[in-house]
Amino acid sequence: MRYSKYAIFNYVGILGVPFLIFLMFIYAYLGSPTAVNILSYFLLAGIMIFAATGVKEVYLTKKLEGSKQPIITGETTEHNAVNKASHDTRQVTVTIKRFNSSTNQFDNTSYKFNAAKHTTVLESLLSIKAYGDNSLSVRCNCRMGICGSCGMNINGKQKLACETNLLEVAEDTGTVEVSPMLGHPLLKDLVNDFDSFFEKHKSLHPGLERRNETEKFTAPKEYKQSAEQLDKYLPYSYCIMCGLCLDACPVVNSNPKFVGPQSLSQVYRYYMDSRDQGGKGRLFSADTEDGVWGCEFAGSCSKACPKGVNPSAAIQLLKADLIKDISKEE
Repeated sequence: MRYSKYAIFNYVGILGVPFLIFLMFIYAYLGSPTAVNILSYFLLAGIMIFAATGVKEVYLTKKLEGSKQPIITGETTEHNAVNKASHDTRQVTVTIKRFNSSTNQFDNTSYKFNAAKHTTVLESLLSIKAYGDNSLSVRCNCRMGICGSCGMNINGKQKLACETNLLEVAEDTGTVEVSPMLGHPLLKDLVNDFDSFFEKHKSLHPGLERRNETEKFTAPKEYKQSAEQLDKYLPYSYCIMCGLCLDACPVVNSNPKFVGPQSLSQVYRYYMDSRDQGGKGRLFSADTEDGVWGCEFAGSCSKACPKGVNPSAAIQLLKADLIKDISKEE
């Protein structure tokens, strides 16, 4: 960080002003009003100099930082994502598809970006928002592939922006196209509305059910599980609710009533949990035309999942258990 020549006055003031106050107390205690008066003049002068140089320092610091910001020309923003001293960079053109409500169409806005080896798509978007166009809306939280809030389409594929390397998706073309998910209602730019998503998830009771309600809070002991019991549901418990599987699902995009692969995979996750006492009721909650029978087994949901969850397999296993249950009744 660069400092102006006035910074030394700040440090002198930080140490000198308290020292002068300390001396005033000492002379006041010793009964020397003349010394106290002289010190008070010095103290007042010191505070004024300290304040004046502090304001000057802040002004110069902002001026220096402002000079480092990128130049914006037209619709193209040039910005360095890394330190200028680094030579291991490559220029990438990031094209963002943004919905224009006045024309009812998507407009493309491009930004030139100098990316380092480990620069992610999310980092480029946040940098564009910070230095290029602060009207850009993008959602993120953890930035490490846990919260699932930065899901979007990157070069036509459903991905988490924080886990997607910018240079890898740019490949030989040097361009990356980013657009919002179309399987969820659009709020603005790259931000989707997840109200319907969470309502579908909630409708199938995604949580452990126990017959004794108070037992949830006053369980007398832990519920132990064997490795075999754990393996039955663990692969489906890694869901981070990013919504990418719904965006990839062709049924969701053609039938809004379909609850979607995310909710159905969680039904199977809790149905196979040995601690759950939901029983057949949980299984039958998915036995509808817009439930498991709405799935056409395209498999695109499993391919899109960033955490390796296999929703399409969970749905087929639910179908198999339902068919077995019907066969038993017959």
